[in-house]
Amino acid sequence: MAETLDIAYLYARVCGAFSNMRLGDKAGELMQNSGGVVGLWRLLFDEEAPSIVEARLVFETERRIIKRAIDNFVRLTKPFSDSSEFIRALISKYEISTIKSMLFRLRSGEPKPEATTYFSNIIGQALARWPRITDMFSDTPYSWLDSHWLDKIAMAENELDKQYYLELWKTALGLPRQKVGAIPELIRWEVIYQNIVWAIRMSRYYGLSKEDIADTLVYLPQEDTTSLALETFSYDLERIGSFDSWRLKKLLSNQTGMVLDVPALEIRVLEDLFFMVRRSLHLYPFSYTPIYCYFKLLDYETSLLLAVLESTRLSVTPEEKIKYVWIPGGGTA
Repeated sequence: MAETLDIAYLYARVCGAFSNMRLGDKAGELMQNSGGVVGLWRLLFDEEAPSIVEARLVFETERRIIKRAIDNFVRLTKPFSDSSEFIRALISKYEISTIKSMLFRLRSGEPKPEATTYFSNIIGQALARWPRITDMFSDTPYSWLDSHWLDKIAMAENELDKQYYLELWKTALGLPRQKVGAIPELIRWEVIYQNIVWAIRMSRYYGLSKEDIADTLVYLPQEDTTSLALETFSYDLERIGSFDSWRLKKLLSNQTGMVLDVPALEIRVLEDLFFMVRRSLHLYPFSYTPIYCYFKLLDYETSLLLAVLESTRLSVTPEEKIKYVWIPGGGTA
């Protein structure tokens, strides 16, 4: 009985938290900020920015945005101990992002960073053993990383992404059956969509073939997560009409030209995944689905805030921000 109340409370809290997120009109207000990074800090944290150089202030703003999201997520999901491995797998997205940044620094011979925007025991070990990459990640899930990956960073990033989704999938399937709700289906569709975007980007920007990219896609055990991505190689990216028979033609609804606009496709993918998350939150309120949905909503908010931060650093006009930054819908959940 107590656990049922905890799950009901979780659902209510997620709905309430969503209403307070910087999405929709609230995000639009951030876009209008004309006070630079200092002004954005004030809007985000309701306090005066520290008196430090702008580069450091940008770093601290990014670090605090990420930390606040993770702290909020962990605080809300703390009562659900039997989902702890799944929760750790979700959060590892930020750990992997930090590791990617480390790989770039190692390849260019840069010194150890004084701090990182995300910190964990694994990141702490890596910093302590810098720059010996084998030692940095020994006895961790990333122990396969060694110096030869520094010569092929893009492939290392790809392997890290695949590792993230495979671990997320495994831990999701390990959740109690009566509580798993829509989580596997949501993960499956995220992987399918990520594969589609990856395949089209590799084709458009690098001229790679279906055979070239097949091994770089994310394959989930006993699930078809790749056929829709591989199918895109049957169409002509320079002729949008060739996609008329594609099973996911709905993802092209915001295309305005005769040639496939890849950034527009990426925005449409994000919109559809966002809709799936919001819908599933309400369809499966008495399962652990709200845990996954809350993480994804926080992730959308975090990505948006970091995009606003970067555009503010670059002095992008409010009009350009609104044009090029995807704003997830706000309001009530």
